[in-house]
Amino acid sequence: MINEKIEALKLELYKADKEAKWQWLRSEIEHRAVYRVAPEGRRLPGKAPNATYTWQIYLRRCMFDPKFVFTAAELLVDRLPNRDVQIGACEDAGVPLGLAMATILGTPMISLKKSRKVYGLLNFTEGRATGKPILLVDDVAGSQNTLKAAARTLEAFKLPVADQYVALINKTQATHPENYVKQKELISLFTCEDFAMSWKAYVEKFKRDPDFGPYY
Repeated sequence: MINEKIEALKLELYKADKEAKWQWLRSEIEHRAVYRVAPEGRRLPGKAPNATYTWQIYLRRCMFDPKFVFTAAELLVDRLPNRDVQIGACEDAGVPLGLAMATILGTPMISLKKSRKVYGLLNFTEGRATGKPILLVDDVAGSQNTLKAAARTLEAFKLPVADQYVALINKTQATHPENYVKQKELISLFTCEDFAMSWKAYVEKFKRDPDFGPYY
């Protein structure tokens, strides 16, 4: 009975630690990695012609912080149903997160380019494939074009692709509902619903204006 109580307490402490880390990551993204356009402010230009945004996620403001990226990697690795994989990081945003996950798993990482290198080996990947299923990693899953292109590259070279893929933020709800090639399982820590994405929503939630800080 005593041993059972000790194990139950350990489990509760473990869950509390994971929740605290998730909440810290969420706070870092909320306050440091989302740009919100002020009322009457200039909307951000979008990728598509004539498209504009009132908010934009800039995860690399956090992803180059070792504490942030290794905390995120730890929580993501904890959610993997199969850890016998090799990390395939999508360049360039997925590389810091992918390398942190590979470090925790103790496996070499490869990175996948968006297009073939134009000199030298004319290669699509960097690193060394081990033969294990390759778990694709990116920072944000929205249109998932980067993930789709990475999967096509791996399949063209007959490299195995894992049954899951990873993004820190799943941005597909109500915008890009289809998962990428072959409907693989997307593992993520956050969706846009976890954050006050607009200026108005942020003010309502925190009773102050957003402060994105300087950028250059």
